[in-house]
Amino acid sequence: MNKIAVGYIRVSTLKQVKGHSLDYQQHDIEKHCEAKGLELKKLFIDKGLSGYKHRPKFEEMKKYLETHDVGFVVTYTITRYGRSTQDLLFQINELDSKGIQFISVKEQIDISTKTGRLLLGLLALIADFEAETIKERMEAGRAWAKEHGTKSGKAFGRPKSEIDWDRVKDLREHNVSWTKTASIVGVSTPTLITRAKEEGIF
Repeated sequence: MNKIAVGYIRVSTLKQVKGHSLDYQQHDIEKHCEAKGLELKKLFIDKGLSGYKHRPKFEEMKKYLETHDVGFVVTYTITRYGRSTQDLLFQINELDSKGIQFISVKEQIDISTKTGRLLLGLLALIADFEAETIKERMEAGRAWAKEHGTKSGKAFGRPKSEIDWDRVKDLREHNVSWTKTASIVGVSTPTLITRAKEEGIF
């Protein structure tokens, strides 16, 4: 069995590039490959890019797979790999057609198993649903604020500071306390917890 692997990492914001999100993803991918006896040949890293923008390193990885004998593509989480549910499943099916196995470390998905394929489909649908829910909530908040007289469209009482939610999730997944996390992202602990509940990640 081909034990050669490549890894793919994406961080959404420049803050994550300067912070620890990239390091966390790389560390977990490397540890997973080591535990599974895979030889991690190369890492492809898109820095400060939304999943909906052009991802040059992702495209570079796809070209690499065309010319190199690779058995596995390993990513930290499915939300870093696909733009949407449909795109995620398309990309993974494309790997499968080439005989390349997809692994997501966080969700512990390995598409070489039937259970992994089932879990992948369910998690992809959930991730897409959550993204749509957040988008709808934000649009509803802007509409409400405009209707009640704000020029910016920001809801009354909402903190002005922007919170890097990807970084918050990474820190919490690595058991960093809410107090320490709040300090790192630059808001008070009560504000972070309140906003996290609003975002549905508490």
